[in-house]
Order: sequence, then structure tokens, then C-alpha cells
Amino acid sequence: MRRITGTALLVQESRIRLLADDGRGMVFILAPDAPIEPQDLPPLVGARLRLSYTRSPRLMAGIVHDLHVLDTRETRA
Repeated sequence: MRRITGTALLVQESRIRLLADDGRGMVFILAPDAPIEPQDLPPLVGARLRLSYTRSPRLMAGIVHDLHVLDTRETRA
């Protein structure tokens, strides 16, 4: 399984757009066994994440099997 660390730029349904630490933009889809549900993704926009994923030969996205929040962006009022 591959791992990547980066910042969640946006989420939509079960998809995550990640800006990886090496500057690549990547798209990921939650696997059914992922430890988080699609409705839990919106608060993670701006958070630094570490994803464990596999590649899919039929999709242009990685399949996320594990997700860890490293830190969240601070919101200022």
C-alpha cells in the first residue's frame, strides 16, 4: 500500500483533492473499508492528511483505505 501526505484542497461526496507535499495535485476516492464516511470529509478541507491508498488500473484516482489527520487549519473569526 502506498502512502502520501498533503493538504486537502477540496472534498466532494467521497472524493478528496489533495495537494501533496511534493507539489502534485491528486484525486482520491474513499474505499468501503476507509475509517471515515463521506459526510465526515467537509471539515477536513485545509487539513494536513496522511493517506494510505492503492492505485486502480481503471480509475484516475487513488483508493483511500486509511486516513490520518495530522493537523487542521485554524479558523479565525
